[in-house]
Amino acid sequence: MKRLAAALLLILGAMSATAADAPVTHADVDRWAQAWNSHDINQVMTLFAPNVQIDQPENPKPLDLAGTRAFFGMIFRAYPNFHVEVKQAVVEGLTAVSVERVTGTWSGPFVDPATGKSTPGNGRVFDHPGVMLIQYAPNHTITHVSIYWDQLTVDHQLGITPK
Repeated sequence: MKRLAAALLLILGAMSATAADAPVTHADVDRWAQAWNSHDINQVMTLFAPNVQIDQPENPKPLDLAGTRAFFGMIFRAYPNFHVEVKQAVVEGLTAVSVERVTGTWSGPFVDPATGKSTPGNGRVFDHPGVMLIQYAPNHTITHVSIYWDQLTVDHQLGITPK
Protein backbone atom coordinates (compact mmCIF):
# COMPACT_ATOMS: atom_id res chain seq x y z
CA MET A 1 0.00 0.00 0.00
CA LYS A 2 2.86 2.38 0.82
CA ARG A 3 4.44 1.66 -2.59
CA LEU A 4 1.15 2.41 -4.34
CA ALA A 5 0.77 5.70 -2.45
CA ALA A 6 4.36 6.67 -3.27
CA ALA A 7 3.81 5.80 -6.94
CA LEU A 8 0.61 7.88 -7.04
CA LEU A 9 2.41 10.83 -5.48
CA LEU A 10 5.15 10.59 -8.11
CA ILE A 11 2.58 10.43 -10.92
CA LEU A 12 0.61 13.38 -9.52
CA GLY A 13 3.83 15.36 -9.10
CA ALA A 14 4.80 14.66 -12.70
CA MET A 15 1.33 15.61 -13.91
CA SER A 16 1.38 18.94 -12.06
CA ALA A 17 4.85 19.74 -13.42
CA THR A 18 3.60 18.93 -16.91
CA ALA A 19 0.55 21.16 -16.48
CA ALA A 20 2.74 24.08 -15.37
CA ASP A 21 5.01 23.60 -18.38
CA ALA A 22 2.14 23.20 -20.86
CA PRO A 23 1.85 25.62 -23.77
CA VAL A 24 -0.04 28.84 -23.15
CA THR A 25 -3.74 28.86 -23.91
CA HIS A 26 -6.48 31.39 -24.46
CA ALA A 27 -6.97 31.33 -20.67
CA ASP A 28 -3.55 32.99 -20.32
CA VAL A 29 -4.66 35.78 -22.67
CA ASP A 30 -7.92 36.10 -20.72
CA ARG A 31 -5.89 36.51 -17.48
CA TRP A 32 -3.88 39.26 -19.23
CA ALA A 33 -7.04 41.22 -20.11
CA GLN A 34 -8.67 40.58 -16.72
CA ALA A 35 -5.59 41.91 -14.94
CA TRP A 36 -5.57 45.11 -17.04
CA ASN A 37 -9.29 45.56 -16.44
CA SER A 38 -8.97 44.97 -12.69
CA HIS A 39 -6.91 48.16 -12.26
CA ASP A 40 -5.23 46.29 -9.40
CA ILE A 41 -1.48 46.81 -9.75
CA ASN A 42 -0.72 43.80 -7.54
CA GLN A 43 -2.89 41.51 -9.67
CA VAL A 44 -1.20 42.80 -12.81
CA MET A 45 2.29 42.28 -11.39
CA THR A 46 1.57 38.59 -10.62
CA LEU A 47 1.51 38.00 -14.39
CA PHE A 48 5.16 38.92 -14.92
CA ALA A 49 8.43 37.05 -14.53
CA PRO A 50 11.14 38.92 -12.56
CA ASN A 51 13.09 39.45 -15.80
CA VAL A 52 10.14 40.84 -17.80
CA GLN A 53 10.73 43.38 -20.55
CA ILE A 54 7.98 45.47 -22.14
CA ASP A 55 8.47 47.61 -25.19
CA GLN A 56 6.22 49.95 -27.10
CA PRO A 57 6.76 53.03 -29.26
CA GLU A 58 6.53 55.46 -26.30
CA ASN A 59 9.23 53.79 -24.22
CA PRO A 60 12.78 54.99 -24.88
CA LYS A 61 13.98 51.54 -23.74
CA PRO A 62 12.21 48.33 -22.67
CA LEU A 63 10.61 48.45 -19.24
CA ASP A 64 11.95 46.09 -16.58
CA LEU A 65 9.92 44.82 -13.61
CA ALA A 66 10.13 48.12 -11.66
CA GLY A 67 9.35 50.11 -14.81
CA THR A 68 6.40 47.81 -15.50
CA ARG A 69 4.91 48.58 -12.08
CA ALA A 70 5.37 52.32 -12.65
CA PHE A 71 3.88 52.09 -16.16
CA PHE A 72 0.72 50.28 -15.07
CA GLY A 73 0.33 52.59 -12.07
CA MET A 74 0.50 55.60 -14.37
CA ILE A 75 -1.97 54.09 -16.86
CA PHE A 76 -4.46 53.37 -14.07
CA ARG A 77 -4.15 56.96 -12.73
CA ALA A 78 -4.34 58.66 -16.14
CA TYR A 79 -7.17 56.48 -17.47
CA PRO A 80 -9.21 55.20 -14.49
CA ASN A 81 -11.72 53.45 -16.77
CA PHE A 82 -9.04 51.94 -19.06
CA HIS A 83 -10.48 48.78 -20.61
CA VAL A 84 -9.07 46.01 -22.79
CA GLU A 85 -11.38 43.81 -24.84
CA VAL A 86 -9.70 40.87 -26.54
CA LYS A 87 -11.15 40.61 -30.04
CA GLN A 88 -8.94 37.76 -31.20
CA ALA A 89 -6.09 35.73 -29.76
CA VAL A 90 -3.63 33.38 -31.37
CA VAL A 91 -1.56 31.13 -29.14
CA GLU A 92 1.25 28.78 -30.03
CA GLY A 93 3.75 27.22 -27.68
CA LEU A 94 4.81 29.91 -25.22
CA THR A 95 3.72 32.85 -27.37
CA ALA A 96 0.37 34.64 -27.66
CA VAL A 97 -0.85 37.46 -29.86
CA SER A 98 -3.77 39.41 -28.44
CA VAL A 99 -5.69 41.67 -30.84
CA GLU A 100 -7.54 44.15 -28.67
CA ARG A 101 -9.93 47.06 -28.55
CA VAL A 102 -8.62 49.54 -25.98
CA THR A 103 -10.83 52.27 -24.52
CA GLY A 104 -10.70 54.83 -21.75
CA THR A 105 -11.07 58.42 -20.61
CA TRP A 106 -8.09 60.66 -19.93
CA SER A 107 -9.01 61.83 -16.44
CA GLY A 108 -5.71 61.92 -14.54
CA PRO A 109 -2.14 63.03 -15.17
CA PHE A 110 -0.21 61.25 -17.94
CA VAL A 111 3.56 60.98 -17.51
CA ASP A 112 5.37 60.57 -20.83
CA PRO A 113 7.75 57.58 -20.49
CA ALA A 114 10.21 59.14 -22.94
CA THR A 115 10.45 62.61 -21.33
CA GLY A 116 8.98 62.31 -17.83
CA LYS A 117 6.73 65.29 -18.62
CA SER A 118 3.38 65.20 -16.80
CA THR A 119 0.23 66.40 -18.56
CA PRO A 120 -3.11 66.73 -16.76
CA GLY A 121 -6.10 64.82 -18.10
CA ASN A 122 -8.64 66.60 -20.29
CA GLY A 123 -11.69 64.31 -20.05
CA ARG A 124 -11.42 63.12 -23.67
CA VAL A 125 -11.92 59.47 -24.60
CA PHE A 126 -9.95 57.08 -26.76
CA ASP A 127 -11.03 53.95 -28.59
CA HIS A 128 -8.42 52.20 -30.69
CA PRO A 129 -7.11 48.80 -31.76
CA GLY A 130 -3.96 47.39 -30.26
CA VAL A 131 -1.90 44.25 -30.62
CA MET A 132 0.16 42.62 -27.88
CA LEU A 133 2.82 40.05 -28.65
CA ILE A 134 3.22 38.22 -25.34
CA GLN A 135 5.97 35.71 -24.60
CA TYR A 136 5.70 33.42 -21.59
CA ALA A 137 8.06 31.34 -19.50
CA PRO A 138 7.18 27.63 -19.06
CA ASN A 139 5.50 28.52 -15.73
CA HIS A 140 3.13 30.88 -17.63
CA THR A 141 4.60 34.11 -16.29
CA ILE A 142 5.16 36.79 -18.92
CA THR A 143 8.77 37.42 -19.92
CA HIS A 144 8.31 39.87 -22.79
CA VAL A 145 5.55 42.05 -24.23
CA SER A 146 5.69 44.09 -27.40
CA ILE A 147 2.81 46.57 -27.52
CA TYR A 148 1.67 47.90 -30.90
CA TRP A 149 -0.90 50.69 -31.28
CA ASP A 150 -1.60 53.70 -33.49
CA GLN A 151 -0.28 56.64 -31.51
CA LEU A 152 -1.45 59.16 -34.14
CA THR A 153 -5.07 58.00 -33.79
CA VAL A 154 -4.92 58.14 -30.00
CA ASP A 155 -3.24 61.58 -30.03
CA HIS A 156 -6.01 62.85 -32.31
CA GLN A 157 -8.76 61.38 -30.11
CA LEU A 158 -7.19 62.90 -26.99
CA GLY A 159 -6.52 66.30 -28.59
CA ILE A 160 -2.74 65.95 -28.38
CA THR A 161 -0.51 67.58 -30.98
CA PRO A 162 1.41 64.71 -32.61
CA LYS A 163 5.15 64.58 -31.97
